[in-house]
Amino acid sequence: MNLVQLSKKEVKKIINQIQETFGIKNLELDYLFFKNNDNKIFILSKEVSNLDPSKFKINNLGLYIIKIEPFGFRLSIEGSQLIGKKATKNILEINDPKEWMKGNDIITDKKFKGCVLIKYKDNFLGSGFYSKEKIINFIPKSRRVRE
Repeated sequence: MNLVQLSKKEVKKIINQIQETFGIKNLELDYLFFKNNDNKIFILSKEVSNLDPSKFKINNLGLYIIKIEPFGFRLSIEGSQLIGKKATKNILEINDPKEWMKGNDIITDKKFKGCVLIKYKDNFLGSGFYSKEKIINFIPKSRRVRE
């Protein structure tokens, strides 16, 4: 397990990017932040620092919420659910979640910048990256709906 805890400065930078992208005024994520070799960011309760890690067999740690990409960042499905409730911009509301959950991109005439939250009714289904009138889907194959 190659996780490195992020410094307060790195965490602040990530939170500022999220706030700016999604129009959030004051995002408080009171967690420990870790990054792995794949640039995935995981959050973990601060209470875990009270545990002795030598007493556990640990395969994974925390909740995966963000991946840092060359183009910026994108939120995992769980990250979109955590952050989406507070977002005021860069949200695309869809009428039918099937195509998105199958892993298909969304063609749209709406204009966005960077990471876009996908919302169906009151549910956040993940995020995509807006580029040239479409939102690129990043749902992993293992989590896609099959018919």
